[in-house]
Amino acid sequence: MRVEVLNASGTRGLARQAMFAMRDAGFDVVSFGNASAAETQDSSLVLDRSGHPAWAALAVTALGAARAESRPDSSRYLDLTILIGRRWTSPSESLHP
Repeated sequence: MRVEVLNASGTRGLARQAMFAMRDAGFDVVSFGNASAAETQDSSLVLDRSGHPAWAALAVTALGAARAESRPDSSRYLDLTILIGRRWTSPSESLHP
């Protein structure tokens, strides 16, 4: 599954931390970056882009605290978009700088 991770928190570097956490959990993160200002949020959100709610549920479990929604979008060539919210915290044992 192809995953993009977007920082929707406004906290610098959070998308990069989440990208490493998701890769460590076995997800194929193909891109990461910042969400638009309109997408800023407190809680993390996993968007199912390809009609696989089970994959979104796996990502929710890997993040620890998030919710999932189905928002199909075949133009993105992605299975999941993960919007990292302000309340997300990275795993305590980071293997990456």
